[in-house]
Amino acid sequence: MVTEVFVMCDGANDSHGKLNILGAFDIIVADEFPFVHPHCAVAVRLRYGWTDEQEQKVNLVLKSDADSTVLASIDTTLKRGLSLNPTSTGNLIIHINSLRFEKPGDYSIVLQLGGLPAAITPLYIRSSHTDSAR
Repeated sequence: MVTEVFVMCDGANDSHGKLNILGAFDIIVADEFPFVHPHCAVAVRLRYGWTDEQEQKVNLVLKSDADSTVLASIDTTLKRGLSLNPTSTGNLIIHINSLRFEKPGDYSIVLQLGGLPAAITPLYIRSSHTDSAR
């Protein structure tokens, strides 16, 4: 199994197996803290081989890089599509509302499959009042 897509975005949907992603990002700039981001999504696309399991346990963790504080943890299951082709795909979209950040910093979104790390992507939270907001 291969992680083809793992991204934070403004929104995503699955249209008959096609993963549509709107506004992928890795930085949020806020005027003041604490800050609540109203809505975002995490989009995942996995590619399976014939020998991969039909169903996969998925865990997403959003954590602070500074002290490993977990801001959000989501457990779910992803079922792969059936195909006569040598490989098939499965899309997973997790919508997150009212995501709260107490302070600027570096964060990570960790994708675990079957309890093992499969991918990681950064999320930088910056203050608009500093030069590092770019």
